[in-house]
Amino acid sequence: MRPIAKIAVVAGCAAVAWAAGAGVGNAATAPTSASATVVVPITIGTVTDLNFGKFVSGGTGGTVVVSTTGAQSVTGGVTSTATMATTATAGNFNISGENGSSYSVTVPSTVTLSGGGGPNMTMDTLVTTINGAAASSGTFGVAADVLKIGATLTVGASQGAGLYSGTFNLVVDYN
Repeated sequence: MRPIAKIAVVAGCAAVAWAAGAGVGNAATAPTSASATVVVPITIGTVTDLNFGKFVSGGTGGTVVVSTTGAQSVTGGVTSTATMATTATAGNFNISGENGSSYSVTVPSTVTLSGGGGPNMTMDTLVTTINGAAASSGTFGVAADVLKIGATLTVGASQGAGLYSGTFNLVVDYN
């Protein structure tokens, strides 16, 4: 009976080897490719910085508003003259990027202006226009878009005289 046992073992090993290699004949390959597109980086060119112009602080606080057209208006105890108001300017920027790509503009909710005779003043209610229309997003074309920024400055009662300034990040990003 020994010869039969050897044949059974050899036949069993052959069956296992055949089963293990059965899937190899079913594999497939196909050529494929990969690609990448680098887009034009967004650029921001400053034409003019936001400037609230000149004004006088009275015995009560108030505000100075500069519109996106550069017009200055005052409220409360703040006064201005036509001559002083001419120094006010909206922030004006040329922005460009990949033609046909959409983008969004982000400005901070508040900015602190310090210096002068103190105390600090707060700029808020920042508003933007793109190519003359109220907007915070757009689509890049062939030519640069014109982004303008206006805001409101809160002035304290008897605010100390002098130059106040602050910085903030203007962010333009692809959507």
